[in-house]
Amino acid sequence: MGRWAEDTARRCRTISPAVALPIADALDTVAARAVATPAIVVTGPVSSGKSTLVNALVGRRVAPTGAGECTRLTARYVRGPVDRLDVVLADGTRRPLPLAEGGRVPAAVGDRLGVDPADVDHLLVSLTSEALDGLTVVDTPGAGSARRPRGPARGAADAAEAALVVLPAAARPGDVAGLADAARHGPAGVVAVLGRADTVGPAADAAAVADALSHRLGAQVGAVTPVVGLLAETAVTGALVTADVAALRALAADPGTDAALADPELFTGAPLAVPAAVRTRLLDLLDRRGVGLALTLLRERPDAGVGDVCAALLAASGLDRVVDRLRTEVRARADLLATVAAERRVAALAEAERAALRADRRRGTAGPTADRDLVLLTDLLEELSARPVHLDRELVEAAARHGSGALPLPEDLAADLDLLAAPAPDLARRLGLTSPTELAGHAARRAAAWRGYATWGTPPARADVATTVHRGWARLWGELIR
Repeated sequence: MGRWAEDTARRCRTISPAVALPIADALDTVAARAVATPAIVVTGPVSSGKSTLVNALVGRRVAPTGAGECTRLTARYVRGPVDRLDVVLADGTRRPLPLAEGGRVPAAVGDRLGVDPADVDHLLVSLTSEALDGLTVVDTPGAGSARRPRGPARGAADAAEAALVVLPAAARPGDVAGLADAARHGPAGVVAVLGRADTVGPAADAAAVADALSHRLGAQVGAVTPVVGLLAETAVTGALVTADVAALRALAADPGTDAALADPELFTGAPLAVPAAVRTRLLDLLDRRGVGLALTLLRERPDAGVGDVCAALLAASGLDRVVDRLRTEVRARADLLATVAAERRVAALAEAERAALRADRRRGTAGPTADRDLVLLTDLLEELSARPVHLDRELVEAAARHGSGALPLPEDLAADLDLLAAPAPDLARRLGLTSPTELAGHAARRAAAWRGYATWGTPPARADVATTVHRGWARLWGELIR
């Protein structure tokens, strides 16, 4: 973890001994989260394909999927030495539960344990998957779900540093505002995808819809990437086996296959060379788009094996672009995202303490140390908020909005914004300036230029970005001349 997250943890632990025990415990939790493995919460409407995408990300078919609402409880997927499921109750106790057949999270967890589902805070799923190295994935019930957790059960999602937002093609700004898990993070901590991209048409149509979503919602979530979760899940989880490819090869040789593939019921009911039960399985694994893709590959390359088919499915799914964004926008910015999330938790703690103090005063039960605790929390929050890391967040958010197309900028302003939003070691290399003196001179000139631009009657949105870029260059200049 980076220096800002470490600094946040140190500051929280410094005042922890001086406040009441419940606040101290909360601050210790904030400190521990700041330096822990970053978590990303997967959020979106019911039946948007969230859990299928979760399976693709963790490399296992473990989250329940299917028609209708399948995710009924928040689940945290973490890297562990063995595959294991623990049910974490609202009081913090854990109860182990065997994974269902095929290593999946079982349905009706409460019934299996004999507990009320309302008493379950979240599921903790440990997997040996390498895909979870350095990242925890949190799956949540869909927005609008009657089972969406409230109160204590929101704890697992609230602990996330970033959000993966799965959007339908018709999503509007108000829909994103309703996704509290995403709205809380802002574009600096969001990776947005068009879920079930295959349902909007061919790949070109899906790309056009994702681009339209980027322009429409980019101020809230940044760029939107199309993804076909089912193809990604099948390609990376080992679900497709040799027998499936043999069945696809037989279908590729059957002259009636293409006509039957026009409709799912026709495909499973037509008299083809492969049994109906096998065709049903293929639709479950690939849907019609994936089956068609596999047939095309096998006709071109009859000797293609499981690995070849999975590679084609993976390329068509768009998962590689999502993973690349997770690497560059979440893992590479873990220090920034963890720091901002920790400050958000301290602010919530201070607000809760302020509300409790008001209530105690109305009842005449306020203790002698309550004011002191609130002052210490307020001072801590002010110290955290004054750090220069917030400029980094402003730069990253502006770059995300511009990259989505929602914030058009002049070419030279966009270029400087991208430079400053990139990791610091990359700046000098991209400019081709190895001498600190040369870099300081360049920073001073650019700072002056963008300060002037921001005050020359520039439209407000562009002026705000120019001011942020000015501050970025001015900060760099100050660091270099010390």
